[in-house]
Amino acid sequence: MTSSPGGRAGRAAARDAWTFELHPSVRHRALRRPTPPADMPSHRRLRVYTQDPSIGRLDGQVCTLAVPYETLTPGPAGGWFVVDDRGSPEAPLDLDRPALLMSDGLTPSTTERAFACQMVYAVAMETYARFRDALGRDPGFGPIPHADRRLRIIPRAFEEGNAYYDRDAGTVEFGWGKAEAFAQGRSQPGGLVYLALSRDIIAHEVSHALLDGLRPNFLRPTHRDVPALHEGFADLVAIFLHFSQRDIVAAAIDRTQGRVDTDQLAAIGRQFGFDLNSGTGPLRTAVHSTSWDTPIPEAHTYGANAEEHDLGAVLVSAVFEAFRRVFEAKTHRLRHALAPYQGRLPSEGVELLAGEACTLARQFLNIVIRAVDYCPSFHCTFGEYLRAMITADADLVGDDPWAYRESLVSAFRHYGITVPDVPDLSEPALTWKRPETPLTIEALRFSQLRLECRDGLIDWSDDSRQVAAAEALGKAVCNATHGREFGLLPPSSTVRPPRVLSLRTLRRVSPDGTVNFDTVAEITQKRKVREGFFFGGSTLVIDADGRVRYAVRKDVDSERRLKAQRAWLKRQPAEVREAAWAEHSSVSAGLLRRMHE
Repeated sequence: MTSSPGGRAGRAAARDAWTFELHPSVRHRALRRPTPPADMPSHRRLRVYTQDPSIGRLDGQVCTLAVPYETLTPGPAGGWFVVDDRGSPEAPLDLDRPALLMSDGLTPSTTERAFACQMVYAVAMETYARFRDALGRDPGFGPIPHADRRLRIIPRAFEEGNAYYDRDAGTVEFGWGKAEAFAQGRSQPGGLVYLALSRDIIAHEVSHALLDGLRPNFLRPTHRDVPALHEGFADLVAIFLHFSQRDIVAAAIDRTQGRVDTDQLAAIGRQFGFDLNSGTGPLRTAVHSTSWDTPIPEAHTYGANAEEHDLGAVLVSAVFEAFRRVFEAKTHRLRHALAPYQGRLPSEGVELLAGEACTLARQFLNIVIRAVDYCPSFHCTFGEYLRAMITADADLVGDDPWAYRESLVSAFRHYGITVPDVPDLSEPALTWKRPETPLTIEALRFSQLRLECRDGLIDWSDDSRQVAAAEALGKAVCNATHGREFGLLPPSSTVRPPRVLSLRTLRRVSPDGTVNFDTVAEITQKRKVREGFFFGGSTLVIDADGRVRYAVRKDVDSERRLKAQRAWLKRQPAEVREAAWAEHSSVSAGLLRRMHE
């Protein structure tokens, strides 16, 4: 059955139709980068610290990022980000000055405030570009309050060893602190540590803002996995960005003689950990076992952790273990052919292995980001995120000769992560299912959407077309015929009308160059319960012919999920309970500050 308004089916659908709403975000396309002048390069080169200032020069302290070029105003301020160096006595940084354009920006410095502005801008742009490439569209940010919808980045916001994304203020804020007595190496006790000079922490916090744009209800803490997923996801982005500098990866592989499980590549927050946190190691690391044939220490497994950063680290470790497994499988013959001569791999072999690691890390980061489009709109568990990764990757690469998906499943089990509501852990069982009643929405055929291609991306040509497509989706799904299959109920005194929360294009390029297009939508609904509001609905993946391929469903009347949510929230602080049951997706700045270090 289709959503076509003509004929008997159309008249029946009209009689059975439910009232529905469009979320305000559906009425505005994601912010897009202005087209740069034709005579300017495609990328701007800017120097940054490879990780943070604690890395020595001989270890590759500084690297140069090539970020998408855009015309900037002083700050710097561009199409997506505005760097606001509050309290600085200096003029805002102008990266369009000819001298800086010709010299890859300012020289890295721990004492020059302007360099911190350059650093946060460059890494924020690097992170945004990776999301944009993975999704095939501009991802945008969460529901930030600024009329221009640009994210503000504050390099020196407060004197505290912390950093966080604040949705209500529309900012990413970085603090600074004094190194503790246990500081060692290049730092000394009492020295200043600026978190805005850590590439890991910048990428981590900007990833929070980007994930909030893709799934705003992931900030609604209804299950212990939900805040942990935010943390783990942001860590994964930061870690896989380490592999974007091939020379740094080669140096690490040379030290380990062929492995990628070194803290230089698999840990984040080195200076934060050594100088401000514990003095014994980086803030977090993804490696807790050198072999997948031995049990993981219990302290690092899923069942042993409850705090969101520790639990998020379990997710990071599982995904990174899958990455290691595939890397070793793909390079086995190469490493055998490069058998060490006089105890060392040849330099040419190290370079080849580094190239393989960088390519594979980019593929895994794409899997991590693309999976978000296949996740439930809210209350997403680690097991459901695994299902999203498996489905998204299977959609793109039908044949999996190097067992990426099998490695992910095995690694998740190695860390004790289980998957609810599946008969087994086979790929067919983990892949999301189609609706039982086939549904084709004619108005969502790509041939009728009149999308435009710009900078290699597919997007709406204007806001009115996006609104019309969202209206067609709501009419097709929000009715007695299909509503229950998408977790919805007829509106009533206790059940609010369904709402089309988002409607986005998705472009995916497979390793063999095949390009696939889909539309991804979220339809949510809330009902009144004694504590506040309980949510349901579906994520829909719709193909280029308008067919609903997957419905990732959460029933709004699920008593089992409601009971589990109540049981978990009883043990949580008041601010967590308030955020979980709130009618609108609102999280206090204090809770964000605690959750998003």
